[in-house]
Amino acid sequence: KTHILGWIGALLVLYGYFLNANQEAGCWLVWIVGNIFVGWYCVTKKAWPTALMSFVLVILNIYGYVSWVS
Repeated sequence: KTHILGWIGALLVLYGYFLNANQEAGCWLVWIVGNIFVGWYCVTKKAWPTALMSFVLVILNIYGYVSWVS
């Protein structure tokens, strides 16, 4: 069941890259959700370095979103 969370997160992160390449501001929101899903999946698998990276990326995604829309 948790594998679905990881796959959805990974697909959202990839879709976020696509949106970013097309200069869509919504990429940041997609990345935020995707990285939260990947981070949570990594927590359930005790993959602590990747979980930490994903949650730090959420903070950077929020910063990116605020920078783009302001």
